[in-house]
Amino acid sequence: MIACPNMAPVSPTRSPARRSRARRGVRPLLPITTAVLALSACASPTLVPPGPRVVAELTPDGVRLEEGGRPVLFYRSRPEPEREPWRVHYVHPLHSVGGAILTEDAPADHVHHRGVFWAWRRILVDGVQAGDGWVGRDLVLEVGAPAVAEHPDGSARIDVHVLWKVPIDGRAEAVVEEYSTIQAFPVLQGRRRIEFEVRLRGLHAGVAIAGTDDEKGYGGASIRFGHSERISMRGDGRDLRATSAALEAGEVVEFLWPSIAPPWPARVEATCSIDGRAWTLWVLRQEASMQNCAFPGRVPLELRTDSFTVVRLVLDIG
Repeated sequence: MIACPNMAPVSPTRSPARRSRARRGVRPLLPITTAVLALSACASPTLVPPGPRVVAELTPDGVRLEEGGRPVLFYRSRPEPEREPWRVHYVHPLHSVGGAILTEDAPADHVHHRGVFWAWRRILVDGVQAGDGWVGRDLVLEVGAPAVAEHPDGSARIDVHVLWKVPIDGRAEAVVEEYSTIQAFPVLQGRRRIEFEVRLRGLHAGVAIAGTDDEKGYGGASIRFGHSERISMRGDGRDLRATSAALEAGEVVEFLWPSIAPPWPARVEATCSIDGRAWTLWVLRQEASMQNCAFPGRVPLELRTDSFTVVRLVLDIG
């Protein structure tokens, strides 16, 4: 029997012949291979140092994510004092790996823009527009208390439940239920991945969402970057130029700032999907404005009541 300092004794298996020799008072020899295997069991477990982690901090007005003491993003669940009550449920600031603030909130040219946000110009009930989430008109977002979780892969996730209420027959009625998650991963090879998932369900038949009723059709997941007038863009590796209308941008849209030095990132990649399928229609701007994954576009989409429509925006940030 071999005794290990940090575990129970190890008893090698004896053959019948060796048991016979033991009965005659002769101590059997432990085979070398058995001894090596037994002693290897005594080795201390390898200690793996903890890797980088994103941590979540709940605040009175939202959730702050950090990695190694450096800011990652802030999710706002309550409006700032003296601000519009609808200016909630969005991310700002969003930081680059180097610490630069990438997003803008309430810029003078478009005061309704707000960091990374998801909002629809037309919220329709039985074919009639009942609210406008883009500018917060006739819409109340009832945002529940955010929940946070930190995962073994080092990521941190924010979960939030939201009810959309619009005026119907003189009172605010909930017409859409939303479950959203924001998950930020640790920096890997100089880049960070952030996933936004928005799940929408109509609370009764006849509730629909749509972008503007024009060639742009803008509405949905949007990003208000800083220095947007200095952006160049590529879609699936080809150069893109902003147009007045929505355009087919490809599955991977790259936003680049070749004339700006770090800590501003050289490149941010964005992908958009609906119910697991790539969505490639974007409204892109190379001026002071937002970048928008334009879903569903100009034609309204009636939200299902028995399941969720899932909008995903994934950012890969340097």
